[in-house]
Amino acid sequence: MKVSMKNARGAALATVMALVTTPIFAFNLNDAANAVSNATGGQQKATAAPEAAGLLNTLGTQLNVTPQQAVGGTGALLGLAKNKLSGNDYSNLSKSVPGLDQLSGSSALGSLGGLGGMLGNSGSNSAVNNALGNVQSMGDVNNAFSALGMDSGMVSQFVPVILQYLGAQGASGSALSALSGVWGAK
Repeated sequence: MKVSMKNARGAALATVMALVTTPIFAFNLNDAANAVSNATGGQQKATAAPEAAGLLNTLGTQLNVTPQQAVGGTGALLGLAKNKLSGNDYSNLSKSVPGLDQLSGSSALGSLGGLGGMLGNSGSNSAVNNALGNVQSMGDVNNAFSALGMDSGMVSQFVPVILQYLGAQGASGSALSALSGVWGAK
């Protein structure tokens, strides 16, 4: 019994040491996609995560943003798109990237809540919740970015990355053109 107790203590000590020596931001954007999927509990859980992770990973790598900023910024822009595009255009976008709806507007709220919990931020961020709740204009998008700790100049950096990613996933030219118009992209 003493031997197994020593083994248990050794395993516990090794676990604690591993946790202590791991940086607090050892969090990747795949975790963000998992938070999106887990928070929404949607039927597309198994298929949505890879596509969502790809987009979030691309944003994180190219723009050096946190997982919360990637999810929230994408949510704000896609929320505006969902509110402004025709049903057919948004439907085509959703079909080209399964799980896109999980990242748009108010759907991103649950993701950000789950993400905050994973990062040890259990409190609700009402500014972000308010900003993502009903995105109707680029002003609302800018407010959301501000609530996420990004300046409005980051919007113009997110837009081409998201458009390029959606195009690579097979979004139609007409849908991308309509989306560019909503976001004011050139």
